[in-house]
Amino acid sequence: MEYRKLGNTGIDVSVLMLGAWAFGHDAWEGERKIQDEESVRTIQAALDEGINWIDTAAGYGGGYSEKIVGQAVKDRRDDVVLASKSFGTPTAIHSTIDDCLSNMGIDCIDLYQIHYPDPKVPIADQVGAMKDIQEAGKIRFIGVSNFTAAQHREALETARIETSQPPYNVFWREIDDDVLPFCRDSNISVIPYSPLAQGLLAGRFRSKNDVPEDIRSKNKLMAPGILEECVEVVNRLEEIAEAHGKSIAQAAIAWTIQTPGITAPIIGCRKPDQLTENLGGVGWRLSDDEYREISQAGKAVSDKLDFSTNMWGWAPS
Repeated sequence: MEYRKLGNTGIDVSVLMLGAWAFGHDAWEGERKIQDEESVRTIQAALDEGINWIDTAAGYGGGYSEKIVGQAVKDRRDDVVLASKSFGTPTAIHSTIDDCLSNMGIDCIDLYQIHYPDPKVPIADQVGAMKDIQEAGKIRFIGVSNFTAAQHREALETARIETSQPPYNVFWREIDDDVLPFCRDSNISVIPYSPLAQGLLAGRFRSKNDVPEDIRSKNKLMAPGILEECVEVVNRLEEIAEAHGKSIAQAAIAWTIQTPGITAPIIGCRKPDQLTENLGGVGWRLSDDEYREISQAGKAVSDKLDFSTNMWGWAPS
């Protein structure tokens, strides 16, 4: 495993972060029911392989994902950086942190993030609430998720922000021109979610009929007209991957890790064999020409997307 520094904390974190959304069950039941025992095995296998941080959220199954993560790391707390998220109102932040700590069986969480900024609440008030619980000793570090560059600037006026969690992959490139450069300049670790575009960049969905009737069916990248263009890029990425003896998913992960300013993509694994597949994205690089080709092809798709709402067409209101 490779490691990088987490913001200004001095902590070394793995270049892959384990995402725990699926362990909360909601939104991911399209293929089969996820078994808690398998979720625990997946988390423990990730720790065994050197992945040393896990991301969950209050909204993942109403805290159920937090409980599964807490159960899995109970005897290995010192080996892992735990992260969770709350929605942005000060009331929610103050209430969900206590639930989070209870769910995970801990007294303090390493990283607590604003899941989405609330458009009706000043950023200073949202980050101020995070600073309050930090000063109370309930969290170590503050992070944000789905923030614009302007919102990042506002956040830093109130408190130090160590992480930013946006959606990012070969096709979803909203942060390229503003958020990513700002975070690089501010030494904020960028931990993007959906590096495999929920399976699209693993080669699993070559047509609309392949897409399960769960959260992925709402993904803008799976929309008619867009999906077909994505598949053309996936096919080319597959050729590049095969030349390196790798899979499409491994090449997509390697591309993300290779992108300047990215600290660690968040990988979502529902079972240990998926974890093994994703680990193959670490420890090698696309050539400069390959990286440039895939970047340009993915950007051509990205330029056709509407970023006024999130990847699934939803925005806080």
